[in-house]
Amino acid sequence: MELGLKGKVAIVTGGARGIGGSIVEGFAGEGASVVIGDILFDAARELAEKLAKSGAKVIAVKTDVTRKSDADNLIATAMKEFGKIDILVNAAGVTQDIMLVDIEESDWDRILEINAKSVYLTTKAVMPHMMAARYGKIVNISSRSGKEGMPGLSHYAASKFAVSGFTQASAKELAPYDINVNAVCPGILRTDMWEKILDTRSARTGLPREEVWARAMETIPLKRPQVPEDIASVVLFLSSDVARNITGEAVSINGGARVD
Repeated sequence: MELGLKGKVAIVTGGARGIGGSIVEGFAGEGASVVIGDILFDAARELAEKLAKSGAKVIAVKTDVTRKSDADNLIATAMKEFGKIDILVNAAGVTQDIMLVDIEESDWDRILEINAKSVYLTTKAVMPHMMAARYGKIVNISSRSGKEGMPGLSHYAASKFAVSGFTQASAKELAPYDINVNAVCPGILRTDMWEKILDTRSARTGLPREEVWARAMETIPLKRPQVPEDIASVVLFLSSDVARNITGEAVSINGGARVD
């Protein structure tokens, strides 16, 4: 299937590595120009330089997604460099596996700011350009935890439920401008985020890390984890005109662990 992404301009927050990095590589492979917005600037620049050697147009912008000034600068840089923005993917995110009784206010604020407030800031910044063009695709990375809360992830679930709700509301507001807004809800991926979860759960339960991982796999009907490329494929689809009549959705990619 031809997605028609060649010549499009995409911004990917949190695009230096993991799911975000795979999304960046996917867009570059489709012939889109990409702006990586990430606080991990060295990693983002390294990825941009690697892809540029293959002929892709990719730039990196140091971005703290919790700061309005940084979000505004990310959008302004993309407009200055490429003259338009067709796609925004909000992939920046963090997690923390900690029981509610132990969550400090600073923990709560950090998770909500990075995972939820950032989506508002970047969307608000890009909206005028997409509205003027009467065209745009926004894809927010939510989570299975954006549909089902889990023990140890109450603040993370709150942030991802916020992303899912924001996606629905903004999709309805922006539909008159032919702007699609959707979310993708990954299940379990063995990224840096999950490695930290394994450390925490191993310490809490006394089980070896690999036993914790094996038990997590038992909750998945397909008995395998997702990989970043699984998420990237759906993001690219939702960013294309092939999906022009899909908006306000939260697409699950979890191997059947939760069936909506």
